[in-house]
Amino acid sequence: MIVILDSGVLGLLASPVQDASEEEENEISQCTQWLYTLLSKGIYVVTSEISDYEVRREFIRIQSDGLAILNSLREVIDFLPLTTEVMQKAADFWADTRQNHVPTTDDKNIDADMIISAHWSILSEAFPGRAVLIATKNIRHLKIFAQENAQEWMNIKI
Repeated sequence: MIVILDSGVLGLLASPVQDASEEEENEISQCTQWLYTLLSKGIYVVTSEISDYEVRREFIRIQSDGLAILNSLREVIDFLPLTTEVMQKAADFWADTRQNHVPTTDDKNIDADMIISAHWSILSEAFPGRAVLIATKNIRHLKIFAQENAQEWMNIKI
């Protein structure tokens, strides 16, 4: 199994507890435990460099200690690069959503969900027969292409 973390999940994993409310602290703790359970079971966990960008820019803006945590996550998960293949597939997905009148964001936005969906599609093709799931906090846009392979992170169990 391969699990791709979207920006929301990556943000949870990188969030320092002192920046969180009590409710958020609990979700951070649960998400962190979930990640290490996946890793202990040999699940290949990745994220996209676009997710790193979305989380990192906010941590920089608010001067959060989460930057150090985000950087340390590179020791346990892989960050998939934004290759020409990924960006071309994302552009195809973006155009398809607009042609079918289901845009996922304003036309001027880069639309990270389409890039994450492109990573999912490419990994699914590269590893036929292996489950490739997107772990998210919001499945709405990611389900357009990944369908049942986009799941709320807490629902992905081994």
